[in-house]
Amino acid sequence: MILLTEFGGGVIIKFEKVVESYTYDRFGEILYILHKNNRKYLNDSLAEHDLNLLQAMCMLILLGKETCTQKELTEFLFLTKSGVTKAITKLENDGYISKEKSPSDSRQYVLRLTKKGMEMIPTLIEINNRWEEEVGLNDLDDEFFEKLKTLTYNAIELNEKNQ
Repeated sequence: MILLTEFGGGVIIKFEKVVESYTYDRFGEILYILHKNNRKYLNDSLAEHDLNLLQAMCMLILLGKETCTQKELTEFLFLTKSGVTKAITKLENDGYISKEKSPSDSRQYVLRLTKKGMEMIPTLIEINNRWEEEVGLNDLDDEFFEKLKTLTYNAIELNEKNQ
């Protein structure tokens, strides 16, 4: 089994060896490589704005919701509370989001994008769209995405069943 341990020189050659021997049992490995390179590209691009991928994801989720609690954000991202708390704290300190006690549950915080956060959204979308275009994601059809969503749903369901 060939595993990628670093980015940089030689990684393409290692990946070509994985693809060369591709069978369905290598799907997870190829998906992992795609995901890891997606994260690296986005984190590198977002670093120019003093943001990271998790912070950008939080902002994009908040864009689609009028209000969202920190707990809902944690559940939506499938992450730990501490990981999301760290991202939220930085976003709040940098003025991208506001955080207020929930009127219905004083143990929860309601999160909202600020004006500064809203102004950053087009940049976040442009960075993501550039990656998708460069790797050819836009060339894939709806059937592929539907199948990928089904596989993702099945994976989530399997993990929940095994907990």
